[in-house]
Amino acid sequence: MHLFFMAAFSWMLVEGLLLWSKVVSVNLCEDRHMKYYYLIGWGLPALIVTITLASAAGNYSADGHCWLSVQNGVIWGFAGPNVTKLLCRIFIITLIYEAAVKAVLVLLPILGLTWLCGVLVPFSVVIAYIFSLLNSLQSVFFVFLFSILFCSI
Repeated sequence: MHLFFMAAFSWMLVEGLLLWSKVVSVNLCEDRHMKYYYLIGWGLPALIVTITLASAAGNYSADGHCWLSVQNGVIWGFAGPNVTKLLCRIFIITLIYEAAVKAVLVLLPILGLTWLCGVLVPFSVVIAYIFSLLNSLQSVFFVFLFSILFCSI
């Protein structure tokens, strides 16, 4: 689960990089850079999970539920890199924002900004519900945007 969540975040970062290359740097050929995107999308999460597993030895999972341990800080093997990726995506969004406001507003949920409250889930049950609601409603949100809202603009 750790690996696949990390991969989801990494691929959201790659999506931001691809969006940046389409809007800001239109000369960039994505075919040449696909191997780097695959390394970011699958290699970086595998490296982070391997380092976290090696450093946490027997304390990798939490007591009572199937996730990373908060008590001994293993959760930072997930939260730290993903907060960094979120900050990179916010930086990419601000670069793109000047070039294409409409595209950025449509793609904000794809770039993982709903996961900002995911970092705060261990602190409150209310935030956990908000996080679950935001992530589960993404597809409904996009159907609304593309089929109703943007068709009328």
